[in-house]
Amino acid sequence: MNNPHLEYRSDVDGLRAVAVLAVIAFHASARLLPGGFVGVDIFFVISGFLITGLIARGMEADRFSFAEFYTRRIKRILPAYIAVAVVTLVVSSWLLIPNDYIFYTTSLAASWAFAANVFFSMLSWGYFGQRTEEFPLLHTWSLSVEEQFYFIFPILLLVLYRFGRRHILSLLLVLGVAFAALSQWKTGEVKSYFLLSSRAHELIIGALCYFIQQRAPLRSSAWAQVFGLGGLTMMVASFFMLNRGSTFPGINSLYPCLGAALLIHAGTVPNLATRFLKTRPMVAVGLISYSLYLWHWPIFSFLRYRHIEINFAVGAAAVAGAFALAIASWRWIEQPVRHSRSVTFPKAFFRYYAVPAALFMSVGLYSYMTEGAPRRFPEDIRQLISSYSFERDLSRSCSIRPSDYHLVSLEYLESHCAYGDMNKPKSSILLMGDSHAHHFKPTMEELASNAGLRMVYHVQGGCSPVDLAQDTVPPSSTPSTCQKRNEDLLRLAGNFKYVALGSYWSSEDPAGLEKRLQTTVDRIIKAGATPVIFKDAATHEPDLSQCILFLRRGWISQDTNCSIPVSYTRNLMSESEQIIDRVAARSPGAIVIDPKRVMCDARECPTYLGNIALYKDSNHLNAKAATVVARLYIEKLGNPFGHDGKTGNSERNSAGALREVGALR
Repeated sequence: MNNPHLEYRSDVDGLRAVAVLAVIAFHASARLLPGGFVGVDIFFVISGFLITGLIARGMEADRFSFAEFYTRRIKRILPAYIAVAVVTLVVSSWLLIPNDYIFYTTSLAASWAFAANVFFSMLSWGYFGQRTEEFPLLHTWSLSVEEQFYFIFPILLLVLYRFGRRHILSLLLVLGVAFAALSQWKTGEVKSYFLLSSRAHELIIGALCYFIQQRAPLRSSAWAQVFGLGGLTMMVASFFMLNRGSTFPGINSLYPCLGAALLIHAGTVPNLATRFLKTRPMVAVGLISYSLYLWHWPIFSFLRYRHIEINFAVGAAAVAGAFALAIASWRWIEQPVRHSRSVTFPKAFFRYYAVPAALFMSVGLYSYMTEGAPRRFPEDIRQLISSYSFERDLSRSCSIRPSDYHLVSLEYLESHCAYGDMNKPKSSILLMGDSHAHHFKPTMEELASNAGLRMVYHVQGGCSPVDLAQDTVPPSSTPSTCQKRNEDLLRLAGNFKYVALGSYWSSEDPAGLEKRLQTTVDRIIKAGATPVIFKDAATHEPDLSQCILFLRRGWISQDTNCSIPVSYTRNLMSESEQIIDRVAARSPGAIVIDPKRVMCDARECPTYLGNIALYKDSNHLNAKAATVVARLYIEKLGNPFGHDGKTGNSERNSAGALREVGALR
């Protein structure tokens, strides 16, 4: 029987074109297509539809072979990706500094373990987060999701065909609804964006589409028009109605996915939407869509890493380059391998997976063992490059995400998060706050060691130490992870001599900051500890952290000033810092530490000292700089926690009236 849904579907290639063009437009500029990222979800629906058809037809004919299935998958996915991996490795080896190179090579290794999505889910940034636009292989998370699905779904279908063939449709529907509900439930977790558990319903929608077409093929031209135009409208609306701030995937993923399913279902009967998808330009783009997806993102990420503005001319050139590489990749890599009958499973496995995976994983291991292969660079800039470092807490013992909350106890802090003078039996200092408290952790460690003290710390990105449930209006009945963590730490304040607070103060709403900071400081004093408030280091947008590196590598004009103007910092921070000064003046014994006093002069705040870069991004100090700041502070102003006989006077405000005077006065 000649079923139209079993034949080549040029409209599906056209749908691929819509998906990849949406993704490219979004990656070029989110202003062009705010929800263009859902193109990936459309790809998942298409994959679910096509893969289900491939598996089901084999099982119905009693000739399905796992070896043949995976041979097709290997030949379809890996040859083109080998080319992309090689090219990105070459460019990254020339371009990326060691910390970024470690990250790249680890993601490269993870992609060959089909676990790139798991790797990226372990980061606190999320898909739209800090610096993700500079990760050359970020887009491989979706390939890993598909590969994980390909490992599980054939087995599931085999079981269903043997023991529940009559109920496949209803069982898949239940499974799809369950995974959609799970996806919606997990939308608050940063890591869920990348995981198969949050995307499985999208692939299952594609599978349902296949079985619905098989059991109830569409015959009505009128319904084809309704489904086709309705599906296209749902997809296009998603491109404009959704954006980075939308909860996703969850329920919001259903709009583009169901729209894609409607278009696929309508495609077996002529209709206006399908006619558009079947046009030669759309089909042509669809044919190269996989290679186009692979190549476009590294181009954009390398441009952004070099801080090259993606204006219209640059963006057009980048897209043209991606198309040229995609056409070449499709013509000379994808097509020959896919249509080669001599490549059996053993050859495909060893040639296109085992050997390249071993090589790329070896590169990842070498990069990790050598701290980013620094010998790629001339010796004269190695020291500078090595200073672009930051505190890592891969176990997330002391640097947590909202989804990782656990009760913080004194025993836990002492056993997992203690630094400074480890000969001391207990800690005298607690450091708490957000990522800006974290970047002062090496500063605090150096100050504590110099004063002969032991310290502990516990931080959470984006979590201000003055975010307390009691201060919310109305009072929160379900405190956030941040509020629960802060409450845990403040309950422990009486066990320490000092409790230090660090935050991105200038990002706080000044209207409520003074009250919340005063409340937190009062609780610390009431517990019997001395409050310590870290004012922030100078920050600047656009990011100047790599300005000196670009200057030394000859990538920008030698006349470029890499320092941050004090006037910029004053305008940004004066209001929040005046609040800190007022709270400190009202709080007996409070200590204020202002790193700008040793980092800035009257005119500007350097982003480097000698051959040491001070920042890792626009507003965070790197680890080496944070230690240098502590040493400069001790040398010029003394150690606020006391000293070992080698340092000057403490900055402690014992009378409660002395204000910390910073460089901005």
